[in-house]
Amino acid sequence: MTLSLLCSLLLLNVFFFQNDDMKVLKGVAFIVLVFFSSLLGTIFLLFPLIPLAWIAPKLWRLAADRLVGFWLTFPCALIEWVFGVNFRVTGDLIDRDEPAILIMNHRTRLDWLFSWNALYKMDPWLLTSEKISLKAPLKMIPGAGWAMSSGCYIFLDRNFEKDKPILERIVKYYSQSGNKYQILLFAEGTDKGERATQLSHAFADKNGLPRYEYVLHPRTTGFRFLMDMMKKENYIKNVYDLTIAYSGTIVDTEKKLLGGNFPDKVHLDVKKYKLDDIPAGDGCEKWLTNLWETKEKRLKKFYEEEERLEASGDRFEWPETTSGIGYFVCFSFWVVASLLWIGAIYSLLWVKIYVTCAIVFYISSLRFYNGAEFVFLNWFEARSNRHDQERSKTE
Repeated sequence: MTLSLLCSLLLLNVFFFQNDDMKVLKGVAFIVLVFFSSLLGTIFLLFPLIPLAWIAPKLWRLAADRLVGFWLTFPCALIEWVFGVNFRVTGDLIDRDEPAILIMNHRTRLDWLFSWNALYKMDPWLLTSEKISLKAPLKMIPGAGWAMSSGCYIFLDRNFEKDKPILERIVKYYSQSGNKYQILLFAEGTDKGERATQLSHAFADKNGLPRYEYVLHPRTTGFRFLMDMMKKENYIKNVYDLTIAYSGTIVDTEKKLLGGNFPDKVHLDVKKYKLDDIPAGDGCEKWLTNLWETKEKRLKKFYEEEERLEASGDRFEWPETTSGIGYFVCFSFWVVASLLWIGAIYSLLWVKIYVTCAIVFYISSLRFYNGAEFVFLNWFEARSNRHDQERSKTE
């Protein structure tokens, strides 16, 4: 009943009340809808398909990627419809049919959330092919964290020695799965909070570098390692430099989100670099350092002068208003489906048992395997090793 009431109030707000008095309600409704839709979608859509991860791993990746991408469209719809956030997306088109690295400045903890709207504007299918590098604790969030684990997102501890084997395994998995993914890497390692900014200033002072006000100094070692690993697997064609900036409120915490605070406009510009444009070895790290120096100048101009990012590369500029029925279809599906699933849980014993099994699986995966993604990795590697052994015997 609570979710049903919130949905009803939210719909009334969207179509009839667009004023500040409803801001907190909108924030609460956003969090509730995102949480319940991700949790229920993981349980009722992803969990029953998990046997495919062992029986037909490529089919599992196809299905899981599309289901996760379909859900990502739901918060996109909420952000534009409910909160009226505008998006100015410019620059080069990201090619979803080629493996790539996306590098972006990390102004807030929620940059990845707003980047989904930008990708949807470019090409909705990018929501199925983008994989994000995130902090490891996020995988423990019921629903969204479990879904991203099923999507095989990259969860890192921000400790290079610990993260190296994880990156190696996942890049190999991506390559051998036959899918072309674009990996979003926050080269700064963390968002630009107060403590991170102080640490960046200390690093700059120690190494004779300039202090940055709008970005953090990038962590070049991880970027270079990922580049080298993807080259080794012949699994990279391009690197895309994404610059994100905000007009109005900068939503840097989940608490602000809960209060219904959203930016007026999100600006995202993309510049494409072919692999031949980026030096190898130590030159790769220097290239990234120089790129971030340029990014600092761009953002300084944005925030201190004109609040506009000059379009890069091919200078495309996508319409600020998202057209088509995609948002409507996703919004309608996730609201109606969530209500039906809640009703089934409330009234049917066997559904309660099924939901319990799903929750036990995801919690056990975290407890014993460090996340569902490693369950799927282990299965995939076991099948690959078995096939290699059988092939060697026949030869």
